[in-house]
Amino acid sequence: MVKIISLSGFGKVTTNMFVYETEKDILLVDCGVGFPTEEMLGVDLLIPDIDYLMDKKDKIRGLVLTHAHDDHIGALPYILPRLPSIPIYGSRWALAVAGEKLRESSVGAKLIEINFQNPGNKIYLGDFKISAVEVTHSIPETLHLVIETPVGVIYHAADFKMDLTPVMGRPTDQKRVAEIGKRGVLCLLSDCLRAERPGFTPSEKNLGEVFEREITDCKGRFLVTTMSSNISRFKQAIEVSVKHGRKIVLVGRSVEKNIEMALKLGYLNFPKDVFLGIKQIDQVPPSKITLLVAGSQAQAGSALERIVSGDHEIKIAPDDKIVFSTDYIPGNELAINELIDNILRAGAEVSYVNINSDIHVSGHGAASDLKKLIELVKPKYFLPIGGNYRHMIAYQKLAVGLGYKKENVLLPDGNQMIELDDSKTAKILPEVRLGTVIIDALGVGDVGNVVLRDRQVLSQEGMVVAVILLNRSTGEIINDPEIISRGFVYVKDSEELLNQARRQIRLILKNAQNRRVGLRILREDIQASLEKMFLTKTGRRPMVLSQIIEV
Repeated sequence: MVKIISLSGFGKVTTNMFVYETEKDILLVDCGVGFPTEEMLGVDLLIPDIDYLMDKKDKIRGLVLTHAHDDHIGALPYILPRLPSIPIYGSRWALAVAGEKLRESSVGAKLIEINFQNPGNKIYLGDFKISAVEVTHSIPETLHLVIETPVGVIYHAADFKMDLTPVMGRPTDQKRVAEIGKRGVLCLLSDCLRAERPGFTPSEKNLGEVFEREITDCKGRFLVTTMSSNISRFKQAIEVSVKHGRKIVLVGRSVEKNIEMALKLGYLNFPKDVFLGIKQIDQVPPSKITLLVAGSQAQAGSALERIVSGDHEIKIAPDDKIVFSTDYIPGNELAINELIDNILRAGAEVSYVNINSDIHVSGHGAASDLKKLIELVKPKYFLPIGGNYRHMIAYQKLAVGLGYKKENVLLPDGNQMIELDDSKTAKILPEVRLGTVIIDALGVGDVGNVVLRDRQVLSQEGMVVAVILLNRSTGEIINDPEIISRGFVYVKDSEELLNQARRQIRLILKNAQNRRVGLRILREDIQASLEKMFLTKTGRRPMVLSQIIEV
């Protein structure tokens, strides 16, 4: 028997971390972060909930990384300190990026490179034998995992597309994948994010021609922003820029770190004199400079956001051209649109997906890419991953269209588990208890749903604080209650409303004297009464706090 669990819940795009569990052993795959929605105020990151593993630590044999994107490796510094010392496997590039994150956080780990170019090379971790297949994605050395288990072979296909002309690495070895399929695959876990999109996802190589088109009419500095991990995208931007006699300036810590690492490890090969430091920009005419800039999602405090807002030593000039070679991450649309507006206000030109759809290509396969993998692997069961529930449904339709039974496409929702038993049948099990672990300035997991709800109320409805002085001996009120309003009503324009609140407090105190209630009950009565009154009078329900001081 093998159980498959997503520690962030099925039907999610990010926070990828999977558990493969037999009676004796556990294999972990990926350890990624997620990103907060707009209503998650003050939240920096989301990470998988590993409470399920806490009483099973002695079963964990190792963790395998499929690739180096943050939603697959970004949670390592937060998760590894809570786990026993286990080996971490991955490609050279994935381990380089992961190792840098761990060093920055002073977290130690045993990192072991997978020799994915040798089909016979396997990792032995208890009940699991794992080999890897290099596939194409938007980051070098992305791997699919072939996991041999006591009940059969599981093919773990995280993010991928069938790119026949990749900029870096080799095309997916379809012949090898077909051979794996011929030997028999019990279950295929497959990326499903773009299952709704028809056809094949375009090749990354197309961006070379796009950059050539965009740079040709640029009279000033040429700025390119994309995901900082997209080394192949930057490679093409550098090649086109060098062809046009431009020098390259790296702007933003994440871009600097990734490109410097790629140069050091040989993933990029450009002479040192191609690059300029920020301090050297004024030595070169604007028409001979390309800036590779971090902050494609308009993140607050990012290099691009600071450049556009005027808080950076680099300033936007009228002849500059900024290319957003990226798609919008859901939730970032407003911030990106505002950033683009401000660039245009500065007189520069902007190219982005809404006006030039070919300015970005996805690293995820569309319907034809996904169907091609299905045809090669020929599994008995399917488990769509890396997408929302609607993407899982779309994937199910693709498989049914290829002749597979609908019930063989497993659609667990949320925290449900999958079980593959010794008779090679699959079923969906009830949910395990998993929550959302939040990272913010307070630390890891210190913010729960109650705190988030309070933050939402404060941001939307405001807050009212009632301060009451009572005579300790008599229980009588001293002076009028003080009412403090923040984000609810403007005090000078709302004196009558606040006077009503004071009268309401006096009435509650008078009744409390007759009932001889304690201070806790009294505070709760005041808060409930004022909340009801404010809702009736204004249609809004601020957070009400009451402070009773005995003197």
